[in-house]
Amino acid sequence: MKKRTIIIYIVSALLLAAVATTAVFIYNDNKANQVQLANNGKEVTYKGKDGVTALALLSQKTKTTTSGTGANAFVTSIDSVTANPKSQYWAFYVNDKASMVGAGSYVTKSSDTITWKLTTF
Repeated sequence: MKKRTIIIYIVSALLLAAVATTAVFIYNDNKANQVQLANNGKEVTYKGKDGVTALALLSQKTKTTTSGTGANAFVTSIDSVTANPKSQYWAFYVNDKASMVGAGSYVTKSSDTITWKLTTF
């Protein structure tokens, strides 16, 4: 084979590897941004993102209704599933533990798993 043909094969292989690697990164990034709905839409789970509040992420990923704003926001509806104020509320968990602060105050990390559960009291 000629040197030129060999070089073309090597460059083509490197370009193919670069395209495949980029596709894997894009797929994984999209997968990380997905929202998982469970329990007939009464539970929502998503990954945190460094420096972004849990409420901001929820609002980016779902149709969210709140009472109040910012740090004082209370989630009343997620993707058209509205909590009955007489007997239900949307509970907010970080890594399977009930949060001690509101979702508008909690700044997530990429290692966090955020879960919202429609809870009866």
